[in-house]
Amino acid sequence: MSISSLTTTINRLQRQLADISRGISQEVKKEADLIGRIGQVRRSITKNTSPSTLNSKLSEIERKQKDVASVASKKATLAKKEADKNSQLLKAKLDLAKEEERERKRISTAREREIRKENDLVRQGQAAQLLLQRQLNAEHAVSSKLTEDLSSVASLDDEPEIQYDLFISHASDDKDDLVEPLVKALQALDVKVWYDKFTLRVGDSLRKKIDQGLSNSRFGTLVLSSAFFAKQWPQYELDGMTALEMNGRKMILPIWHKTSKSEVIKFSPTLADKVALNSSLMTIEEIATELAEVVLER
Repeated sequence: MSISSLTTTINRLQRQLADISRGISQEVKKEADLIGRIGQVRRSITKNTSPSTLNSKLSEIERKQKDVASVASKKATLAKKEADKNSQLLKAKLDLAKEEERERKRISTAREREIRKENDLVRQGQAAQLLLQRQLNAEHAVSSKLTEDLSSVASLDDEPEIQYDLFISHASDDKDDLVEPLVKALQALDVKVWYDKFTLRVGDSLRKKIDQGLSNSRFGTLVLSSAFFAKQWPQYELDGMTALEMNGRKMILPIWHKTSKSEVIKFSPTLADKVALNSSLMTIEEIATELAEVVLER
């Protein structure tokens, strides 16, 4: 039985025992009154009592004695009921104590599970935070190294310096549907674009040219896509832009191309925090206009 049912049973038994106790008290009083009356009648019989009166008094004594016997029988019945109810009450109280102990153990077990769950969540959160911190530290280390590389390239290169408004970092998979149309739209708006198809020549060192392009460009735009995340050179270009930004130079203008925030966060948590243009929400002309307003602002 449940705790609620057992509590109800105990309350009912206690009320019944109270009723039985009152009944026994009433029968005891009746018995005392009857015995007292019998004694009174007996004391009233003397040698002067007439035969008729004597017979009357003896009859009354006999009736009262029968009433006393009836009261004694009722008392015995009530006493048996009282004993039975007390036995039932004791059992109900023991059952209640056992059920309450089981409930305490259940609550304790549930609380322990909840505490373990909370601890697991805390550990998972700490692990995720540690992973994020390691990722940020790695990005910082790469950016610091690239800052040195870009500075040395800018100082050692003997070729004439070419100034660009915008360096475009992208994966080759995105050239046809976005990058080339975007470059043409930007050039139509008089934006000087560093774009590998137009800038690189046969025999050029790709890494060196990327470093030159980054150091000689006022801004860099990243075409973030699933293909971008999978390529090596776009990652190198991103690291270079990040290094320049860490030197106090606003550089990165991201474009999200057929990707989601969760994918960007997985690739680079710091990059996901930047306000980005979205090819799923804007036309190529609108993206070009937004970029031109930023890079041509004097």
